[in-house]
Amino acid sequence: MSEDWRERRERVARRVRELREQGVCYTCHDLRTGELFGDQQVVCEDDLFRVVLEPYPRMRGHTIVVYKPHREDLSELSEEEAARVFQVCVLVVRAIKRALGAEKVYLNTMCDGGINHLHLQLLPRYHGDPIGSGRFVAERGPLTDGPRTARLIRAELRAGR
Repeated sequence: MSEDWRERRERVARRVRELREQGVCYTCHDLRTGELFGDQQVVCEDDLFRVVLEPYPRMRGHTIVVYKPHREDLSELSEEEAARVFQVCVLVVRAIKRALGAEKVYLNTMCDGGINHLHLQLLPRYHGDPIGSGRFVAERGPLTDGPRTARLIRAELRAGR
């Protein structure tokens, strides 16, 4: 029988804790090795960014924007880096809204705990969904329809409207 998504999530969380205890940034480690999240649904990637669907999303289209150079949090970005990070986020937010019909897309970053790596979470809100910060703590579930969702967002990014 295949591993349940909750078991897989806990297995990855244990490995993340091990890496942190060793003083290793798990995001940098994964970007180099693909050990933790190698099967992610990649929306787009270049030398500076990796944009992926959250493997355990809080809602359809929950997307993670990873800035590849190691930065602990937003305060470590230069002004030029900050501008580029937010430019990418704006493009992805627009693509999510067009591709998935989201009314709004919330942006959240929570770089806390030991050894952080800056990443931004994009959480769509759809017609009829509750409004507000409750979206940040909505129940997680397994990623379903990931290839199609990534393809739709990617197509809108390419269209660049």
